Amino acid sequence: MFDFDTIYDRRTPGDVKYEPISGTTDVIPMWVADMDFKTAPCVETAVNAVAAKGIYGYQSVDEAYLDAVRSWYSRRFAFEIQDEWILPSPAVMYSVACAIRALTDEGDTVLIFEPVYYPFEGVILHNRRQLVISDLVNHNGLFTIDFDDLESKIKKDHVKAVLFCSPHNPVGRVWTRQELERFAEICLNNGVKIISDEIHSDLVFAPNRHIPVAALSEEVAANTVTCVAPTKTFNLASIEASEVIIPDPAIRRAVQKEMIANCRYGINSFAVAATKAVYNDGEAWLDELLNYLDESRTILSQAFPEDGLIRVNQPQGTYLAWFDCRRLGLSDKLLYNRFLLDGGMRLHKGSTFGKSGEGFMRLNFACPHSVLQEAVDRIKRIIKDR
Repeated sequence: MFDFDTIYDRRTPGDVKYEPISGTTDVIPMWVADMDFKTAPCVETAVNAVAAKGIYGYQSVDEAYLDAVRSWYSRRFAFEIQDEWILPSPAVMYSVACAIRALTDEGDTVLIFEPVYYPFEGVILHNRRQLVISDLVNHNGLFTIDFDDLESKIKKDHVKAVLFCSPHNPVGRVWTRQELERFAEICLNNGVKIISDEIHSDLVFAPNRHIPVAALSEEVAANTVTCVAPTKTFNLASIEASEVIIPDPAIRRAVQKEMIANCRYGINSFAVAATKAVYNDGEAWLDELLNYLDESRTILSQAFPEDGLIRVNQPQGTYLAWFDCRRLGLSDKLLYNRFLLDGGMRLHKGSTFGKSGEGFMRLNFACPHSVLQEAVDRIKRIIKDR
């Protein structure tokens, strides 16, 4: 019903993913986490209707917007939220920054689990907080939380907040209820606030199921700031649309105060229209997308077996594959250059996501299968020519 096979020419000025790299040609860009698919048709219809008006004044959210957000999280995640919990925001990382400033003071410590989405480190340090790292444990490609290390560092370093990634980028974990409950309990017992980036929550493969941290219990909800968006799901990165869900009134007021102080409270008319469109009418498109991406996972897992020189984890969520290239014995710089200069592929260096990511590469497989197969063939040539 929907087309995910067409290859579109994105080589236009300002397209970050396809920006040219001096000295290279015919490069397949598989680094930045946006998709090479057109968004759902309902988005084009909604955005075009706004554009056709020709007047783009200030925009507030209406009851229909709040209904769409509430209904989506109820249907997809059994997460029942109230209108007043929802703060519209231009971007998830903007919301994260506001939450960090609202929940901690300068000099306080904030913990992250590495390897992790690289702006996490920057948003903590740039806001003059101290960074504490708890490394995920790699069990043959399945990454887990070291709960003993987490609790030890919370106590030793007087951690005030944890910046959590769920589902996890780049390792593709969808945390189980048991893992989430233990994590949340440790935070509650030690007075640690949770800032949960759940932008990949819609991109989960069966039988895995995303559980919002704040949906665990009322007590956990009162301790959690949840940052979500339709942008990753529906390929809307340049349309600034996201939501912060905060059940606790005091925390919500504090985050809202930070938003207002930074003069970026609310979203524009295109974002409102796109959000209502996808949450009301985008479900069929998303279901087909997930089936297509699941087939992409199969292409990768069949191409790179566990006993090969390059191994790929089977992500439970996201459209990001975490390639273990340590058996090649190359430094991160040489590994990146091998993929780029010899293979004609731009991937993300694993070390970008933390020291524990050294020897890994992140590959975005949200592209037509024909492009993915060409990428697989190029990687195999890299291995063969080694």
